[in-house]
Amino acid sequence: MYREVGRCDLRIIAHKSAALAAENFMISIASKGIDTYPMEGFDSKRVKKILGLPKKAEINMIIGCGFRDKGGIYGPRFRVPFEEVYRAM
Repeated sequence: MYREVGRCDLRIIAHKSAALAAENFMISIASKGIDTYPMEGFDSKRVKKILGLPKKAEINMIIGCGFRDKGGIYGPRFRVPFEEVYRAM
């Protein structure tokens, strides 16, 4: 329960809560073998129009979801071996 907060504070709290929910969604869907990618910097006016949202609505982020192509987009995927990046102390 938040007390003594203004409209702006509630807006920030709502965006933070939405971002945390998005994080949980992304982790959950990854367990099903689906990749996700959070995006910002999109045309919010166009997205609101496409989705039929009110002009005053705010979009926290857009999440792209899909199955990874086995061969990668531009060629075979390359990963540095875990042992070369991480070292136990």
